[in-house]
Amino acid sequence: MRRINIIGPMMVTALLAIGSASAQQTAPLADNAALRYWAAFSELQDAAITDKDAKELNAALDNLGPLDLSKYKELLQKNTSALEIMARGTLLANCDWGLDYGLGEDVPVEYARKALMLGRLNILYAIQQYHSGNKDGAVRALAAGLRFAHDIGNGGSLFATLIAKDLLVTHLIAAGDGLRMGQLSASQQSQLQNAVAALGDGLDWSGAARRDLEALRTHYAKDAQAAAALNRIVSSYSAFLSDQSKLPILTEAINSAPQELASVIPNPKRVLEQKQELTDRLQQTRGLSR
Repeated sequence: MRRINIIGPMMVTALLAIGSASAQQTAPLADNAALRYWAAFSELQDAAITDKDAKELNAALDNLGPLDLSKYKELLQKNTSALEIMARGTLLANCDWGLDYGLGEDVPVEYARKALMLGRLNILYAIQQYHSGNKDGAVRALAAGLRFAHDIGNGGSLFATLIAKDLLVTHLIAAGDGLRMGQLSASQQSQLQNAVAALGDGLDWSGAARRDLEALRTHYAKDAQAAAALNRIVSSYSAFLSDQSKLPILTEAINSAPQELASVIPNPKRVLEQKQELTDRLQQTRGLSR
């Protein structure tokens, strides 16, 4: 089983359908943002921004510190087309990644990895536009990036949701910097504020966790004790992500499960930390709009 190192032992992908996949096909294919995103991914060139680069970027944004954009100049030039295609996709209301939920843990997750690359490039592009004097372009890029990051987590696993969260936080930091510095026009501020408001409560953590946990059922279908324990964990996990006070119930359900099962359950405290980080950043950014 693949795991997510960021938040401890965790199933990476398990996109089992909670409802009928066909029921989600409510919009014409031409109006599906995911198709535009796939097209943008196909245009990516040499987009290997390392985790170290990403940490430096986040640190610079958090502290309004210097960032050497020169080393990314050629990379951004190569990927302008991909970023433009992505931005056009964010104008569409529907995003359905077209995943075959019946594959369970074998559902491909390459879209999420490519989304991380493209989202990081978009932040650099927005900063480049701002420092070159094109504040309208910078604001458009940030607004598009927020919508794109939110779409990444649409109907996905915790792996996709974590990537969506990381990109949302980075874009929110950049948006907050723009609002805080007071150098944007009223129209530009309004565009950013509307993009942040459109994020609602953030991401569907409960749905993502449930999809990952539901994928475990096939592994324990013939083990009555583990199957019963998993039923309890699934319901407790969803309840916990809606109400933190129910952590003891979830913890007890995990601790009383067979060790083989307990060892692959996402660490609830670490999932909550990720969820809370996004919630806090949303509140901080929205507070700048008041």
